[in-house]
Amino acid sequence: MSAIYSDAWYDDMKALINGSPEFRKQAPRQRVVMTLEVLGDGASPYVPQGQDVHFLVVLEEGAVQEYRPLPERHDGKGLGFRFTAPATVWESIAAGGVDPITAGLRGQIKIRGDMRFLMQNADAVKILVDLYGKQISTEWPKGKPPYG
Repeated sequence: MSAIYSDAWYDDMKALINGSPEFRKQAPRQRVVMTLEVLGDGASPYVPQGQDVHFLVVLEEGAVQEYRPLPERHDGKGLGFRFTAPATVWESIAAGGVDPITAGLRGQIKIRGDMRFLMQNADAVKILVDLYGKQISTEWPKGKPPYG
């Protein structure tokens, strides 16, 4: 088990996704570069108010090639998607308490990128978000959501 947002957690997430035969079967073959932006919202004990966590996910040939933190917000060059949400939303998804598809449809997650591509690859997207939300290896040393 690894603590959320630790280097080991990013490695665990990459291994979890790449270990899914369903994802490898459904994932797009072309290169897809995306960032997840975790905005400090004052409620998360992991991302303080006014601070953000950014991480990069690169898919290619049906596998995750990169899943790692970024030192700052991606400049957008070569980026296919940007997913932005408050830390409590991302952390609630990671803890299995919030459905990511529902959060996206409700506007809790802002999505920038080719929505048509997401719809064309809906099976792979569903597997990817389910893996993120249903993984159980995350440690929550400062408490697990929901907070308060």
